[in-house]
Amino acid sequence: MRRLIYLLFGALGFTACSESMMCEYGTPTAHFTVKGRVTDADGKPIKGIVISSKDVYGLDAVTGEDGHFATQKIEAIGIHGTLLFTDIDGTENGGEFETQTVDLDALPETKVAKGDGHWYMGEYEVTADVKLKAK
Repeated sequence: MRRLIYLLFGALGFTACSESMMCEYGTPTAHFTVKGRVTDADGKPIKGIVISSKDVYGLDAVTGEDGHFATQKIEAIGIHGTLLFTDIDGTENGGEFETQTVDLDALPETKVAKGDGHWYMGEYEVTADVKLKAK
């Protein structure tokens, strides 16, 4: 009977672990922050540009007076997809600008904190410096 219980627990994913034997379940993840600066063709910062992604949940931000933005930390295996830079306030920020997309995989990624050596792979920053074209 005991062997049947052990077999059943093993099939369901339950095991016994000790200090000498590591037991971990899950998927390795890391924390990602996307940051950068949005400027016009002349290099002047643009405030009020909305940064979003249909592909990554929680990846959204708005540029400040100096054109800089940073998203909240996102826990993921990796971030892939497209960033969308959208001018939603018309001429209020110095002009009207075309919406632009940027491929996240093409952006530079920097490791800023080490992981724990197990499932947490550390912290990364992805930098997106973008020049928007006027409409």
